[in-house]
Amino acid sequence: MKNILTAIICLLTLRVTAQQKMNKFQIVDSLSGKPVPSASVTLVRAKLSINTEKDGIFIIPGDLAVLRDTVIFYAQNYRPEKLLLEQLNGRDTIRLARHEDASTNTSIKYNADTLLNDYLKRDIVHFAGVNTTTAKFEYLQLAQQFYASKPGVVLKSVKLNRLAFAMDTTDYTWMPSVHLDKVKFRMRIYDIDPITHGPGHDLCNKTIEISKIVGSQITVDLKKYKIVVPHKTFFVAVEWMRDFYNAGYSVSVDQEGKQTRELNYHPLIGIAATTGPTLNIWAQNFKREWKPYTYFMPFGTDLAMSAVIAY
Repeated sequence: MKNILTAIICLLTLRVTAQQKMNKFQIVDSLSGKPVPSASVTLVRAKLSINTEKDGIFIIPGDLAVLRDTVIFYAQNYRPEKLLLEQLNGRDTIRLARHEDASTNTSIKYNADTLLNDYLKRDIVHFAGVNTTTAKFEYLQLAQQFYASKPGVVLKSVKLNRLAFAMDTTDYTWMPSVHLDKVKFRMRIYDIDPITHGPGHDLCNKTIEISKIVGSQITVDLKKYKIVVPHKTFFVAVEWMRDFYNAGYSVSVDQEGKQTRELNYHPLIGIAATTGPTLNIWAQNFKREWKPYTYFMPFGTDLAMSAVIAY
């Protein structure tokens, strides 16, 4: 099913026909040759991205020799691979090389806890991640910037709020049934980049994947990862898993009453009702560049995300 979705997206975007070649690829570890699960495949000009499944396989239809776009292959703990689509012609394997693991310090004992960026759930009325006909959400990750009083703290937990949807399955079951939707995403922890002052390298080399979460408020226990923050500033990001599990649609209505369906990926992250001189939200675009996220300014300076640190 994953391969079908990849083909459909590329068919719509690149305007290829059903008679053209289906080019099948697999993303593997450069040393072991094993598949890299949930790798991200991003078309930069088309502004499309999708995650592979456990087998690391994806499909691009059409004549790759004449298609004009740049594709970025990316997975946590691996170096990104950036190629022109025409360079994939004749290939069937993409090999990603691992980079050095993030380091952690497990020998330090911590006692006192501090809550950073607290917010009130009832004040959340805006959410990031919604695609509309007039405002496209063209980002792969959103990150909240946190400030500790000193370096060397340990990150214990993160709480965030998202927009939960009620799913009515009455038409598909023998009895009335309404439940909240489930969601899957990955959480990334970043150090500060000394040049851009945005998210830098990963502070955790383990994959933190949250799945089958029901409800609008999510608390992620991070103690087992033993994440030590080397500087006073760090970032916690939501990485969207762009697959069938998280796919959904929003409906936009124009002034003439015409409805348009827009593809969205869950979760939709809450914006805290805070104002101030400092913008603490960063977004990663389809080029995998981190930029300040100004869409909700001047009032939307922070995500509805808090963190507990120990020192």
